[in-house]
Amino acid sequence: MRGGETIEKGRIYTTEFVSDDDLLAWVDRESQSSDEHILLFSRLPHRRLLEHLDINAVEAYWLSERLAEGAIRPNMDEICNLILHHLPNHAGVVILEGLEWLMTKNGEDTVLSFVRELREAVYRTQWSIVIPIRSLAFEALWLARLRREAPSIDLVLPKVDSESSLQIEAEGVENFDSEFEINSRDVREDGSSQLVMLSRLPSIGFTHTLLRKRILQWRRMGLDVSEVEPALSFQPDEAYALYSVVEEKVRRAVELEQHLESFATGFSATEEATARFRIRQLTGLDELEQAFFED
Repeated sequence: MRGGETIEKGRIYTTEFVSDDDLLAWVDRESQSSDEHILLFSRLPHRRLLEHLDINAVEAYWLSERLAEGAIRPNMDEICNLILHHLPNHAGVVILEGLEWLMTKNGEDTVLSFVRELREAVYRTQWSIVIPIRSLAFEALWLARLRREAPSIDLVLPKVDSESSLQIEAEGVENFDSEFEINSRDVREDGSSQLVMLSRLPSIGFTHTLLRKRILQWRRMGLDVSEVEPALSFQPDEAYALYSVVEEKVRRAVELEQHLESFATGFSATEEATARFRIRQLTGLDELEQAFFED
């Protein structure tokens, strides 16, 4: 049981979340809290999923009519075959988001037959299937038929208890969750995120969970922080040492971009684009500092 009701193996469920963010937060928690395989079908492309979860911890497919890497067409047979291919192997959870859109593309009868086939196929396997839905998008009669095949389950996110909250505050990271949301004022005119200076994570109380959230924060800003990702499998002391190295690079990158913003008129369009790319890649920072700050 990971918040809400218990997910049983060999079963298929429908469920509702307040928002897509809550759904993806639940998927992220699932992918990090067990060794089971997570197979995710989402209306969001991978570059958008990166803002919400560790894409390396899930096998994700983008439901799209575009021919792109990691995409799968909204065709019920193709989706079903991919799921059926996984069921005889290992153990895990399938999350199929976007059923409302799939129904507009394939029709009510086709979607219901698809769900019925999955119900029969997942039975007696070590897999579970979860289909997030918005019940108001369906007519009541059809929704009742759907829930006969895939009963509703409540998968709320676990609440953080007061003791845990106090512990986080004592460790000096009480503003971490608010920082986790990159808001509209941190977006540049071209739609890209601005680099912002985040509070330093202390060594006391440093965990892989905090590191994972910080990596997602950096990714949201468009930074390439792949250098720190191996730390997720390190012991805490080693993980914090690597995190500190990358954090210092990020701090320098933020200062460089702030300088670039302040003196944009002093750079050509090519120079500015090249500098921004190197800053986001965290490469060539020494050369940029020499060019920007040395008299």
